[in-house]
This record gives sequence, C-alpha cells and structure tokens, in this order.
Amino acid sequence: MEQIKILIVEDVELDAELTEYELKRANIVYVSKRVEEEQDFKRELKEFKPDLILADHSLPHFDGVSALKICRIMAPDIPFIFVSGKIGEDFAVEMLKKGATDYVLKSNLPKLGHAVKRALKEYNEQLELKKAQNALMESENKYRTLFEKNKNPIIVFDENGNFKDSNDAALEFMEINRTELLTKNLSNFILNNKDVKAMADEEFWFKGNILEVKFNVNGKCKILDLTITPIKLDHKNIIFGVGNDITERKKAEEGILRSLKEKELLLREIHHRVKNNLQIISTLLTLQSSQSQKNNINDLYRESQNRIQSIALIHENLYHSDDLAHINFKAYVKGLITDLFDSYGVNPKKIKMDLNIEDITLGIETAIPCGLIVNELVSNSLKHGFLYVETGVVSVDIKKISKNEFRLKVIDTGSPFPDNINVLSNDSLGLELIKNLVEQLDADLSFKKDIKEFTIIFKELEYKERI
Repeated sequence: MEQIKILIVEDVELDAELTEYELKRANIVYVSKRVEEEQDFKRELKEFKPDLILADHSLPHFDGVSALKICRIMAPDIPFIFVSGKIGEDFAVEMLKKGATDYVLKSNLPKLGHAVKRALKEYNEQLELKKAQNALMESENKYRTLFEKNKNPIIVFDENGNFKDSNDAALEFMEINRTELLTKNLSNFILNNKDVKAMADEEFWFKGNILEVKFNVNGKCKILDLTITPIKLDHKNIIFGVGNDITERKKAEEGILRSLKEKELLLREIHHRVKNNLQIISTLLTLQSSQSQKNNINDLYRESQNRIQSIALIHENLYHSDDLAHINFKAYVKGLITDLFDSYGVNPKKIKMDLNIEDITLGIETAIPCGLIVNELVSNSLKHGFLYVETGVVSVDIKKISKNEFRLKVIDTGSPFPDNINVLSNDSLGLELIKNLVEQLDADLSFKKDIKEFTIIFKELEYKERI
C-alpha cells in the first residue's frame, strides 16, 4: 500500500495518538499532521495536501462541521471522516448528506482502519472514474473540434444519401445552413445522373470509393474530390465523406488546356523575334565594319557590345515580365543606362544620371528600337560629351503625352557641340543608326544644339501576330 497523507483535526494529543495507533494496526502506511485551529487547517489543506481528513466533532476554538464546509470548498474530493467521542445518529446522517465520507466513534476506534481503507478505495475508484470521464469528454471534444474546424468539407450521411451531419466547411461549400441540410439528400446536389444512379446501390458506399462529384450549388457547378469511409453499425450504416474542393483547380486545368494553342503561337512568335533580332545584330555588325578604318577597334567592339547588350536586356526584362510580350520600359532604361555607365567606366560621383521616366509598358517591337536609340544617345554623351568637362549630368526623360504617343528626351550638360558641326547631318554610325530607328518607329526627331537636347516623338508600333 502506498504512503498516504492524513490531516488530523484534534485538540487532545492522546486521542490523536490512539487514532494513529489504530491506523498502524490496520497496516496503513501514512504520514500525518495534527491541527486544532481553523487557520492551521486551511494552511495545511494548501501546503500538506492531505489524501484523507480525520476530524473531531468539537474542539475548543474550531469544530468538525466547519472543517467539513471548508474542505468541501477547498478540496471537495478528499475523503472526510468524523472521529468523535459523542455523535448522534441524526447528526451523523446530516453530515453524510453534507459530504462527509464516514464517521467512527472514539469508543469504537478499531473500526477506523476499515473505514479509512474503504474511504480511500471509494475515493480512488471515483478518481479513476472521473479521469475516464474527463478523458472521454476530452476525446469527444477533440474529435468534434477536428471535425468542425477541418478546412475540408466533411459530410455524414446514411446509405440512402440522407444527410446526418456536416462541418462548417461543408455548409459553406454547399451554401446552406445545417438545419436545411439535414432535410436534404445527397442526390439533391449531384449534377451527373450517372453518379446519382450509382449512389442508389447500397453496396456502392461500402467500396471505399474516391469520387469526383459535381455539385449543383445555387445554380453554380462546384467540384468535390470526395473520399468515402463507410462505418457499419448494428442497426444502421453511416458514411463519412471527406472532400477537397477542386473547383478552382479544375477551372485552372481547363484554362491551361485552352492556352496550349496560345503557347504554340507564342513559341512561333519567339522564334520570329529571335530571327529579327539576329538580323538587327547582323546589320549592326555590317555597318560597324564600314567604320573600322575610321575608329579605334576597341571602341568599335565596345559599341557593338553595348548595342547587343541593349537587345539582350530587352529579353531579360521580358523573361521577368508576366505576359512575355511587354516590358516595363522604366526599369529597362534604368538598367540599360547603369550598364552603359559601367561600360565606359564613368565615375558616378562626377557624372550623374538623372532619370525622369514614367511607368510605361511597351511591346517588344517598340521597345527594341527605342532601347537602341537610348543606347546610342547616352553612349554618345558618355564618350564625347565630357572630354573637356569633368562633372555633369546625363538626363533621360520619357513621358506619355497622349493616348498612344510618347516623348523621349536625352540631354547632357557636358561640352557643347562645335559651331561648325551639324549634328543631324553627321554621317557617324551612331547617328545613322538613330535615323534608321526613328524611321522604323515612324517618329519625329529634333535637336536643340544650345542645350544639347535630342527629342523624339513616337507611337507604339502595332503588334502583328505571326502564324
């Protein structure tokens, strides 16, 4: 027998010793404390935490009735046995009604061991029963919570398809309240007649099927991937259906199938664009070769590299774009000019870039010639504009000025052009390329020599799909 803790409420030390003697004689293993004042009793209930209380009926400053009341408030489950010299039968019955476990007369102390053992046995049985009840309630609450809070729709119905229960996710899926759902049959929601006929067969439910079921929910088609789990009971059969709403997934799959032809067309268009861009590069290299006798070969290589990089940067931006046909021109130009500053080894503390570009989206047919124009104009500023001036600013301004019309300005604050040079009639490769690109855009080019301002007014080229 395990050691128990006993709190003895007794003012007579000899009576307490006789009580402990009977406990030992009954082979009860215990440790005890004795109190005779109310405050001591309350303290030991908290600190000593007794397994059993033995209390005299009457003490000089305290009494067993008060002790019982306090015990039932502070420790309601602890066995409480009166051990008293005088206790009437009526009083004993009244105390048992108020929660006492038993009573033993001091004149009959040999009964104490039996009373204590019985009280502890009943207490342990009640404790185990309470634990079992709490565990059962906790288990029921846990599974009910899992049922209710599950984000997947869960429906419970009999073998005839009559609804018996559901969780909130199922009610939300079927757009119905619980009371109304319990009056419905699963066939009221099924769109496919083949599924309705199959459900009429009782054995259908006990095959553990996984069904893709189309529901008619207030005129809308919703699709549920339903896993069926049958449970055979004594008098009835219950089926649990755990669903996964795949409506959006199915719509997405249909969208993917519909877009296959668009992807095929897009692939053909990409091949066409690559061919055109390779042709542009070939033309650039041909024009560059005609200048090879007039310019430093390293400069020619760098200029070619920058022009090819401006085209490659278009494709890099398209790669990160959502529709693969249009790019954010502001982000593109910023990246392009940053690369040019790096290419020419410009000190950003001395020569600064000033970008005033609106959030403009352009198609690739327009973006490539515009990008090459920006490349040529900014390259020209960085290469020639600051030979005799150490500091300055290169400004690029791009704005939308009407529904389909844009304005590009490039200005630098570097050395002015010599008076004897007509910039627009210059036969340099860069300017020839700009003129060709302006013509390709069907744009207007103007130049203010006094402030070194190039202005191009252009429209976005119409996209023509290649089949």
